Amino acid sequence: MVPIAHYLFAISFSGYYKKKDWQNWADQRILKQTSVEDWLINISLANSIDMLSDALCDLLISERFEVKNDVPSSDAIIGYFYLMYLDGKLSLQDLLLKSGDEADGGEGASVECEEFYAISNALEKDTLLMKDNDFRKKISALYEPFRKVAQLQKEELGSY
Repeated sequence: MVPIAHYLFAISFSGYYKKKDWQNWADQRILKQTSVEDWLINISLANSIDMLSDALCDLLISERFEVKNDVPSSDAIIGYFYLMYLDGKLSLQDLLLKSGDEADGGEGASVECEEFYAISNALEKDTLLMKDNDFRKKISALYEPFRKVAQLQKEELGSY
């Protein structure tokens, strides 16, 4: 079983999915079913991240106990931040700060928050770093595992 509620919450909490996206996701699943579960209807009607969280609450709790999920939600959330960066929706500085905040305050990412903050501080001191190929490779290498997690979860959501 796929921890679909965790995947949907991570993609939405990160901001990668907006209200219209999670509502559309639920609507597409509702249209395919003859008997619709309440949580899908509640997601379709959720107008805010808080309402989405309420709609997913029971399912999130049951998934915690019934489904093995080896990847912290924070890793997926950071992966979605990186996807938004790659799409030009986040600056590198915002990516680093949001990643650091998530690693610090989320469910615990596989990389410590200090690593993101250290790179952010280095970039603040020397903005020319962005033009340095080694620096860009370091950013890509740091974020690639997060991107893979987010991409896999996004694909699972699409095929659910």
